[in-house]
Amino acid sequence: MKQQHLRFLTRLFTKKPLAIQAVIASSIVLLTGSGCSNKSQNNVQLEIQGIQREDGKGLYKVVGSTNLPESSRIAITAVRYLRPTTNTNAEQIIDDDNGNVNRSILARQIVEVKQGKWEADLNLWQVASNGNFREVWQLNKDYKNLLPENEVTFIATFNPVAQLPSSGNQSFSQKLEGKSLRFTNEGEKYVQASQYRSIGLPIGKTAAPRPEPEDFNDGWGTRYQLKAQSEDSTVTLPPLAKSHQTNTPISSSEFLR
Repeated sequence: MKQQHLRFLTRLFTKKPLAIQAVIASSIVLLTGSGCSNKSQNNVQLEIQGIQREDGKGLYKVVGSTNLPESSRIAITAVRYLRPTTNTNAEQIIDDDNGNVNRSILARQIVEVKQGKWEADLNLWQVASNGNFREVWQLNKDYKNLLPENEVTFIATFNPVAQLPSSGNQSFSQKLEGKSLRFTNEGEKYVQASQYRSIGLPIGKTAAPRPEPEDFNDGWGTRYQLKAQSEDSTVTLPPLAKSHQTNTPISSSEFLR
């Protein structure tokens, strides 16, 4: 419709005096600017601006910016991809969109947008039972024959479906556009940005974690063990109340009670 108006105004432009031509030119500028403005408002921007190592125990701070509405919820995830070796059982390979690529989610945090900014603190390391630092996939025996990639992928994802009802994203998400826009297999829109960092595997050791009951006996712990009762433990019964027997006849007031 706007293009038809532009063609109509353009034809009139060459047949009118200079004063009218100026008015027509202004109308063309307003129509064109309005179209560009509406489109730019729908272009969602989601960027990872920095990834900084916070300590020597696997903690990383990820910061970024966006033009998403205030309090929008963004999922920040750290992923390491794993490659199969010749000794890997085919059943150990978990298929994804690319076919036969394994990936391990090292850490994940949901953050909220505050004045166009967001930040997340991701701890990529776990502590093994012997106190050694490990990534989560290293604690799974099913992954022992997989080789890790050198890079860790940091991913920021805005999913309109996962937003809180009060966040004001319902109408905004229906008009999402831009280079960061993605589509699920079902055709649902989401926005994603990612960056890679070369991060080595964990090294070092710390105090071994205290074992919890659910860590053994299939989560039942020591419930099968009966605690022995001490020998001097006896059951103490409350003293018997003294009897108030009497041969005195019951009065009428006592009888009513």
